[in-house]
Amino acid sequence: MEPIIQFLLTPAGMILAAIVLVVLIIGGIYNRFVSLRNRVEEAFRAIDAYLEQRFDQLTKLADAVASYNEHERKTHTELAKIRSGYRTMSPDEKIAAANEVEGLESRMRVQVERYPELKASEIYKDLTKAITDIEEKLSASRRSYNANVYKFNTKLGQFPTNILGSIMGFKKAEMFKATEEKRQDIDLRGRLRGE
Repeated sequence: MEPIIQFLLTPAGMILAAIVLVVLIIGGIYNRFVSLRNRVEEAFRAIDAYLEQRFDQLTKLADAVASYNEHERKTHTELAKIRSGYRTMSPDEKIAAANEVEGLESRMRVQVERYPELKASEIYKDLTKAITDIEEKLSASRRSYNANVYKFNTKLGQFPTNILGSIMGFKKAEMFKATEEKRQDIDLRGRLRGE
């Protein structure tokens, strides 16, 4: 043990100890970035799975709505177009597609209001219940994803990890944001009157 301590007290030993310490610190920072990035990716995969379930349920609902009126097929066609390319999209493209689908879903709900007999059908009730369940899971997954993105981006923005993070090639992740349509005030009085 004493020869090691004596070596560490020499200039060569101090340099070696400093190099080992720097390597351990850089390795620790790198491992932390990898861990945070993997948490972001894991949270995104959960969102991805719920989005696919949502596409399935919304497609079924769009089929039901489209069967009531040929004019309503436009929503169904747009939804099918987004869904067909979804698997090959990048994560950022998937986020944009999810926001677009939210707009389609709102438009579809307005369309359904025109068909009281559709709203009363068991198929519609089952589909809307399934969609509501998926939306709740999706909302929880988005919160988890955004929390992990926040941690990752914070670590990537703090000194000195920001320097090492950029050298190591880590890039900021995008958060899920509310669509413009979701940010607007809702005229509840008008909706209750059927406007």
